[in-house]
Amino acid sequence: MSEKTMTATMTGGAASKSARKPARRATPTSRARKPAPRAVSKPKKSFHKAGAPARSVRERALDALDSLGNAAVPLAVVAVTLVVLVALYGPARGLYCAWRDQGIKQETLDGLNESIDEYQGDIDRLQTREGIEDEARKRGYVNEGESGVKAVGLPEEDGAAPESEELPWYLSLGDFVFRYGEE
Repeated sequence: MSEKTMTATMTGGAASKSARKPARRATPTSRARKPAPRAVSKPKKSFHKAGAPARSVRERALDALDSLGNAAVPLAVVAVTLVVLVALYGPARGLYCAWRDQGIKQETLDGLNESIDEYQGDIDRLQTREGIEDEARKRGYVNEGESGVKAVGLPEEDGAAPESEELPWYLSLGDFVFRYGEE
């Protein structure tokens, strides 16, 4: 037996692969490819103490909460309260302005209803003979056999100017807070 067959029988099969196939030659396409050059990144600047490792945002936030100690809960309550007040200011302002407008219109309506009642009383009075005679005397007319007298020096009746009422403190405060009348 030849040496090749002996090696083949010992290895359990055909002659070694290196014996059958010639070695590959290196070709330009079969060469190992170099990885594409990567952009060189500069180390990020960190604003931590020299020698201390950089910390994540979460770690910094937790440290900030820890440093607040017992003040964290009250500060959170104050922050939430401020957010709620800011969110509700617009609707509350609209409600307050509508309430004030309705109150002013109701006062105007009440005044108009009073004047309507006065006019209706004048109309009813002028529908009678005595009412007509009284109104004629006010204007300077007299009946037959009567003489007219004009008084001098008496103050004339002027329509009382409506007094401006001072607003209660809570309406003044509400007007200031909700900027009522600045529209």
